Amino acid sequence: MKKLEIQGLKKKYNGKWVIKGIDLTIDEKECVALIGPNGAGKSTMINMIVQILAQDEGRITLDGQDAKSVREKIGFLPQYPEFYGWMSATECLHFMGELSDMEKKDLEARIKEVLLLVGLEANANKKISTYSGGMRQRLGIAQAILHRPELLVLDEPVSALDPIGRREMMQLLEKLKKEITILFSTHILKDAEEICDRIAIIKNGELVADKTVAQLMKEESSPIFEVEFTGDSDAWQQTLLQNKCVEKIEKIGLVYQVHTTNQKAGAEAVLSSLLNIQGEFIRVENRHQSLEEIFMEKVGK
Repeated sequence: MKKLEIQGLKKKYNGKWVIKGIDLTIDEKECVALIGPNGAGKSTMINMIVQILAQDEGRITLDGQDAKSVREKIGFLPQYPEFYGWMSATECLHFMGELSDMEKKDLEARIKEVLLLVGLEANANKKISTYSGGMRQRLGIAQAILHRPELLVLDEPVSALDPIGRREMMQLLEKLKKEITILFSTHILKDAEEICDRIAIIKNGELVADKTVAQLMKEESSPIFEVEFTGDSDAWQQTLLQNKCVEKIEKIGLVYQVHTTNQKAGAEAVLSSLLNIQGEFIRVENRHQSLEEIFMEKVGK
């Protein structure tokens, strides 16, 4: 079942298109990461999905209905959630639930339920001003899911957290994705790789990739050979770059990274070049590009 559908989404600021016709579909209970460099348009796109900003062109639908008419089905955690520090988590969620017109009896039970889910039950009555960054983000998740939304949207949920808070947030999202559709923006690729079903890469307001991690690794990754050797490196590189399957050679420390288009042909080219050059190779190792390297190629072109 299609949960969220975005078609031809566009947004203009000061006469300039910052979102340039994005199409994106997210299925029910799917977890999708929206990644891209700063200024790519991630937050603008998210603010349109949650109806904080109006799009200039295109459609956003949830369960086939215009997102404007079903805003109550969307839960949202902004990058820097704001809370009244003098309130406790319980008081804050009461306040949020009343704003959402939740019935009092249901609200009482739901507050206990979400505080348990996000791991704040032991700190439910402590002032929010005493909370760590990770605890505040978990409270942010609690308020976002309090009204039982069908889509949870998070804008850079771990960007301001220390490693402990980040790990807590990832564990929480791992639990939530079994129950709810999730879209979150991030620039931390390891997080996207760890918990997401799919990754959407945005650059300059355009979607440049929308695939599973496995698909990205299989379709976008090219074989890389890491070579360490002693000898005439300039002559060796010149010889190797004449081969059509060799895209580029990068030196990182003492290691030469040879990027090729084909694993078998690349291996033959590297080994052949080493045999024909005066010197001695210390190590030759084959690997594929990491998600970070694929991302850098996608947004750096």
